[in-house]
Amino acid sequence: MERVPFSRCEEINGLPGPSDMALETRSAFGGDRLIIATQERRSHDPEDEYLDEGAIKFVPLDGRNRHQVLSFEFSGRDEYPFHPEALDLLVQGGSHYLFVLNHARVAQHAVEVFRIEKSSLVFMGRYRHRFIEYPSDIVGIGLDEFYVLNHRSSSALEHYGVSTLLLGSGSLVYYREGTYYRVLGNLDSPEGLALSPDQSRLWISIGDDGELLALERGSGPELRPLARISVSGYPARLSFVGDDRLLVASVPSTWAWSSHASDSAEKAPSRILEVDALQGRSSVAYQDPGNEISGATVAISQGNRIYLGQKYDSFILICNQ
Repeated sequence: MERVPFSRCEEINGLPGPSDMALETRSAFGGDRLIIATQERRSHDPEDEYLDEGAIKFVPLDGRNRHQVLSFEFSGRDEYPFHPEALDLLVQGGSHYLFVLNHARVAQHAVEVFRIEKSSLVFMGRYRHRFIEYPSDIVGIGLDEFYVLNHRSSSALEHYGVSTLLLGSGSLVYYREGTYYRVLGNLDSPEGLALSPDQSRLWISIGDDGELLALERGSGPELRPLARISVSGYPARLSFVGDDRLLVASVPSTWAWSSHASDSAEKAPSRILEVDALQGRSSVAYQDPGNEISGATVAISQGNRIYLGQKYDSFILICNQ
C-alpha cells in the first residue's frame, strides 16, 4: 500500500478503544476539547460481555492541560452497565448535550443523554426500545429527537434470512417525543451516520456495499433519497468538513481489521477519504499500512488538524494536514 501521510502526527495514549469522537468548541472546561467514547474491546467473559466498564474521556486542545487525557464523572446516573459505542454532540439553548449509544449488554442497548459540564456529565435520560437493536451510530437533533443507525437486526434468524436474499438487516430509526419510527430497512452493514450542518441531509455509510447514502430530511420521519456515492474499502464513520465535504474513515481490508481486533500485533491498513458531497467525487486524504494506526474508523477535523481514532488500541492521533 502506498503511504499518503499527514504531517506531524502526535499519539495521545490512555484511551482504550476510542471508537468515536466529538469536537466541543468553547467548552465549560475552557477552550476546545475532544470528547471520546472509550471501551476496551478485546476482553470478554464466557457470555461475550465486556469485562471492563467503558468511559467518556476528554482531551483539551489548548491551555495548560493541552493533549492530556482527562475523565468525565457521571452525575445522577445509576449503576446500569456502560459500554459506549458512539456519541454525538448537540448545542441547544446555550447548553451542550451528549448523546451516547450504550451497548450495556450483548442483547441490551440504550441511548443515554447527558448535559456536559466542566468535568462532569449530568444524566438526563435513557431510551430503550425494541427498534434499538444492534446500534452503530447516533445523531442528536434536539433534546427529544434523534436518529439511531442499527448495524443489523437483533434477531439472528432475520439477519441470516435476509442475507440469503443478498439484503442487509440494518435499519435507521427515528425518535421524536415518545414515538419511535423505523424509517429505513434492508441496509447492508451500515456503520456511520452524519447530519449536514444545516440539518437538512443525512448521510449513511453502507459498509458491505462500499457506498454512502444521502437522504433529504422532511417533516418528522419523512426521508427522500438524494444520491449514492461509491467509495473504496469498507466505509465506517463519517463527519462533515464545512457544508459539502465529508471525511470518511474507510477500512481497506476487513480481513486485516478482523485479525487486528483479535491480536494487537496484527496490523491493519487505514484510509481516510475526502468526499465532495455535491460532485460525488472522493480522494485519498490519508493512507497508512498500519504503522501509525491500525484500522482507523473515525476522523474529524478542525482547521488544518485531523483527529483519528480506531476501535481496538489505546490511542488517537492528532495530525496536521
